[in-house]
Amino acid sequence: MKRTLINIAILSTILGTGMAQAGGWDRSGQDTSIIVKDGNLLEVTSVSVAPKITGTYKGTNNATGDVAPDYSFTNIAFRTDINDDFSIALIQDEPFGAGVDWATGTGAYTLVKAKIDTKATTLLVGYDLDDITVFGGLKNQTFGASAQVPLSAATLYAITSTPDTSLGYVFGAAIERPEIALRVALTYHTKITHDVAIVEKLTGAGASTTSSTLTADTPSSFNLDFQTGVAANTLLFGTIRSVQWTQTELSPKVYSSAGIANKPLKKFTSDTITYSLGLGRKFSDEWSGAVTYGTEAAEGTQGGPLGPTDGYSKMGVGLTYSAEQANITLGVQQINNGDTDTPAATMSGNTTLVTAVKVAYKF
Repeated sequence: MKRTLINIAILSTILGTGMAQAGGWDRSGQDTSIIVKDGNLLEVTSVSVAPKITGTYKGTNNATGDVAPDYSFTNIAFRTDINDDFSIALIQDEPFGAGVDWATGTGAYTLVKAKIDTKATTLLVGYDLDDITVFGGLKNQTFGASAQVPLSAATLYAITSTPDTSLGYVFGAAIERPEIALRVALTYHTKITHDVAIVEKLTGAGASTTSSTLTADTPSSFNLDFQTGVAANTLLFGTIRSVQWTQTELSPKVYSSAGIANKPLKKFTSDTITYSLGLGRKFSDEWSGAVTYGTEAAEGTQGGPLGPTDGYSKMGVGLTYSAEQANITLGVQQINNGDTDTPAATMSGNTTLVTAVKVAYKF
């Protein structure tokens, strides 16, 4: 496949990222585009996310404080050609994650904490059929979780885990028409089931410690990525990402029992579709830039301490410097997080700032 697409700062570093609870627990966006690029290539993307998620407690009007900690992650991707027809790629990312900490305010959710961590290594093989590339491979993913939830004034529940590693699969295809800088790629990531060793602890009234296994699924997803030339040195691009979050439920044995909470620790009530659209422009042989816009519709259901936002819109800008062997992209994005109403607090007017640096090296 001929790779004649112009160097544009298309913000692939941050198109797929949001904050925890925006798009479920989406983080990296599961980008696999490196497999349909050309030659020997190493990409390193560093992303920093600074949410500001606040609200007020009902009844008292006490401020919740900022309940979403800052976080960062680094994705690494490598690809090379085996021969004229076959290529391979190796991708390391953190596809899903979450973090809340209601530590600074005084109210019904004080002491609530939760953290979800995943890490994935994906090996892809691509086969080039002139203007079509098909690809697929294995994803090796690690999942871990921890949480702390007050059940009453006298009882605190906590869960810790030993991370579990399980396999999933990735399949996709890309069509390209180099004469108009067109590429359309569809990628499917399978659901991955984890059997996580956990310890559940009750302190205070009814104190106990229980070890068991938590079965947790990370969701399947589709990514539809496209880009096309619309004028000389100008590129229109975007992504539609669909994630089946209703496949994901965390129901620890003790917490979900009739004598304690009698409900899952976390359950998603709807799937999500996220849209991103951008316009890139090449200014010279060295410099190009882009603007992006993205949105995800709100579920419209009642939130909770582990889900303090609902939907979002986002705007981003980026700038790329292209040298002979390396491209450096700087990007910044502001996310306007959707308001949500929980049983105990109202969360509104919240934003998240995302900054990213991506270095692509050809060798």
